[in-house]
Amino acid sequence: MKIFAIVPVKKFENAKTRLSPTLSADDRILLSSLMLTDTLSVLAGARSLQQVVVVSGDRRAEEITITHGAKFLYEEKESGVNLAVALGDRYSADQGADATVVIPQDLPLLDALDVAMACELAISEDRCIVICPSLRYDGTNLLLKKPPSAIKTYYDSDSYETHIKAAGSLGIPVKLYFSRKLMYDIDTPEDARQLVKESGAGKTLEFLKAKFGKL
Repeated sequence: MKIFAIVPVKKFENAKTRLSPTLSADDRILLSSLMLTDTLSVLAGARSLQQVVVVSGDRRAEEITITHGAKFLYEEKESGVNLAVALGDRYSADQGADATVVIPQDLPLLDALDVAMACELAISEDRCIVICPSLRYDGTNLLLKKPPSAIKTYYDSDSYETHIKAAGSLGIPVKLYFSRKLMYDIDTPEDARQLVKESGAGKTLEFLKAKFGKL
């Protein structure tokens, strides 16, 4: 099965605005850079993936993407996560991908083994989605679609339940994948303070511990 990972990336200045009470604009730009670097480093080690595709309108993201040997798709106009994923899906389908897996860049505990195990759930299916929620069960922290056009994406709107309902309405099998590591993301200062208690590698976690470890 040929699987492409899609990593949608906002312009660094526009990312993680809910952290602005604690982090300066420069800190959030740096955090975005570190998150993308860590995410691409992990995905490069995921043998189940044939290609990693970053979709962004930020040229700094392009530099990081090229450094890690991934494919960069430039967004002329930043129009939200769903359109970025759609762009990645179209590219992946044109390149012969059987499935795409959307991986947000803000998962500091992301693990290549988790990605591989989620992908394995789709191997025996002609079509399906594989989904892992966020800790609060409102967001989607991993979404595999086989084929890439299986469902539209509905990020930013209670996406976990919405994606499941969208698949169900089309008769597409849903495989649930629960991983503590995948379920941790960074949206709020509370998320960051919780993450500093976790062990793990990567520059993002190191940055969070330096900024939030004593708060």
